[in-house]
Amino acid sequence: MKECAVYAAALAGTLLGAGVAFAGDHGAAAHSEVEAAEEFDVGADVKTRGVELGEYRIRSYHLVEAQKSTVQFVLYAAVSSERFRETQYLVDNHRYKIRDQIITATRMAPLAVFDEPGLESFRRRIFLRLRRALPELTIDDVYVSEFQLTVKSL
Repeated sequence: MKECAVYAAALAGTLLGAGVAFAGDHGAAAHSEVEAAEEFDVGADVKTRGVELGEYRIRSYHLVEAQKSTVQFVLYAAVSSERFRETQYLVDNHRYKIRDQIITATRMAPLAVFDEPGLESFRRRIFLRLRRALPELTIDDVYVSEFQLTVKSL
């Protein structure tokens, strides 16, 4: 029995040394990887930073208007500098849930929303869906970049 305990302790020490995380670690290794992924230092005067939420290409069918639309964009979330690492960690861990909410918001939006110059209504729809789905994700706003809309008649 004593040999089993020694063997188990040796195995656990070997696995921990190799970087394997156990259930009790709660992702501590992944959090340190996010900190290591920080590419550059930001000055103390920067109050807001951006977290990329992904590149999207979403196709929707509007049967009433007999149209097919394709929306392409890159989405960023604005967060305060103090919460940047925490937000980046949450975005990395909930990437698919965030993606599903963005796709749903885009497909539910009428085509008239995409005609606004600043896309305020579209950004607001995405922002509200993300806040409802992930209340722990503390973002200040979302920004759309490289926006392109293609509409074809069926």
